Amino acid sequence: MFLGNLDQWEKDAQYVPAHIRPFIEMLAHVDFDTIETGRHDLGNGNYMNVDESMTAPADKCKTECHSRYIDIQVLVDGSECIGWQPLCRLGEVTEDRSAQDARFFSPSLENDLSVVMERRKTFAVFYPTDGHRCLCAPDGRGAAVRKIIVKVKVQEEA
Repeated sequence: MFLGNLDQWEKDAQYVPAHIRPFIEMLAHVDFDTIETGRHDLGNGNYMNVDESMTAPADKCKTECHSRYIDIQVLVDGSECIGWQPLCRLGEVTEDRSAQDARFFSPSLENDLSVVMERRKTFAVFYPTDGHRCLCAPDGRGAAVRKIIVKVKVQEEA
């Protein structure tokens, strides 16, 4: 996992793999007020989802991880916390949606590192070894959020 701030994206981006940097730059220049909800093709199998969702109490949210894509997430509107745990601590897969590049887990909440997403500022990069419990309500009550998830294809080793 990598956390950065879009206000200093140029400094933060130097610490992530080179193939991810252009997507962070793109997010730094997105017009959050006019970007349309839905899927946006970014070429070469990469894409961006602009989603409108509801948060929920953390104990109702599942932890997920992916194997074919890296997530870069930015909260556009609302309030959200994301729980993080390394893949090695997630336990058994409770729901396998590998065809959609998603596996779900139910690890203990007590072991989550909780990230409070600052609206239109924080970007979080989740690699295939990062379990992430998204859409957790910071106040424990559900509320509407709008967020961007950039899906970057994992680079094959040469």
